Amino acid sequence: MADDTIQQVYMRVTQKMQDCQKQLAQIEAQMSTNQRETRLAALTKREIQDLDNSVPLYKSMGKMFIQESKEDLLKDIEKSASDAKILIDALEKKQKFVKRDLDEATGNLRDIIHSAQSSSKK
Repeated sequence: MADDTIQQVYMRVTQKMQDCQKQLAQIEAQMSTNQRETRLAALTKREIQDLDNSVPLYKSMGKMFIQESKEDLLKDIEKSASDAKILIDALEKKQKFVKRDLDEATGNLRDIIHSAQSSSKK
């Protein structure tokens, strides 16, 4: 291959690797956020379940608080926890896909470097 062609392929592969690394960092940050939300929901649910039904409970709505029944509040917490778990599962699948792309790009880069070294020795 010509040096220009090798250089162009090298640039495309390194760009793909950088994009994959950025995506992985974003995915990991989103997973961390959703895992934190799941833990917070579990902790809140446990605390609310221990309360008596006569205790007034409030839900934050922007800058105000709305009084909610214990059952409704627990349903909302369950829904937010299940939504976060669904997002975590989807992010894990996406993470596997992006890791596979990164591994493929890394292999391609090794092949390019090896072929460039082989052609320079001739």
